[in-house]
Amino acid sequence: MSPVLLNQIWKLVDTTPQNQLLELSDHDLVDCLSRRLTERQVLTHIEMEMVKAYIRSRVTLIRDMALTS
Repeated sequence: MSPVLLNQIWKLVDTTPQNQLLELSDHDLVDCLSRRLTERQVLTHIEMEMVKAYIRSRVTLIRDMALTS
């Protein structure tokens, strides 16, 4: 995954309301963030699968960050 795409994912995490990050189910959180990313940038099917896998692997970190912000 490109550094630009990673940066965009984490910017989305930073700009998503804390309550959404904490209250959505894991599946819904992955869908929400990936959907918001596609509103900003066109992604291929493979890129979208990589984005979803990356977010899924970072859900705990995303929630921990939301708790501390």
